[in-house]
Amino acid sequence: MNIKKSRNRIIKKYQNRRLYDVATSSYLIFEDIKQLIVDGEKIQVIDSKGNDITKSVLLQIIVEEETNGISMFSTDFMFQIIRFYGKIFQPSLSPFFEHVIELFLQMQKKFHEEMKNCYSREKILSKAELWEEFVIKQKPDLELTISNHVQNNINNFLRMQENLSNQTESVYSEMPLQFKAIIDDK
Repeated sequence: MNIKKSRNRIIKKYQNRRLYDVATSSYLIFEDIKQLIVDGEKIQVIDSKGNDITKSVLLQIIVEEETNGISMFSTDFMFQIIRFYGKIFQPSLSPFFEHVIELFLQMQKKFHEEMKNCYSREKILSKAELWEEFVIKQKPDLELTISNHVQNNINNFLRMQENLSNQTESVYSEMPLQFKAIIDDK
């Protein structure tokens, strides 16, 4: 069994594909799980054998959102993600993306705090309304800033990969010819 000991809300996925919320003793659909996540719940989905399949279910929710809603990921972005699989720096991409999202959330929080200070208490809009108003007015600049930040970091990753490749080639070129020939044959 791969169930993590945590305070995650446990959702069981049965062989008939039904999702069961242990906390409420009720069946859920993907939309319900999405709402739990939006509401701040941490969930863990396990299959009938006790294996953790949370990632798989989260990916299914993302696929549904990308297909049925407003797409968050451009086709070019998804091509790039696929191209990163199997590269030497693949393990460092997840923390990078998490960092970008964290920066975005910090920016959103800071914006809300600044807006709160600017408006009188009677004029304060909800966080969502303030953020929506800001995004509508700043969308082109915001997209460009985020795009530039992501592109700069992607370029840094690509340079890092190229440097690692060059260093590896340099190490191989210094090896005795017999050992190098054995490696080249593999």
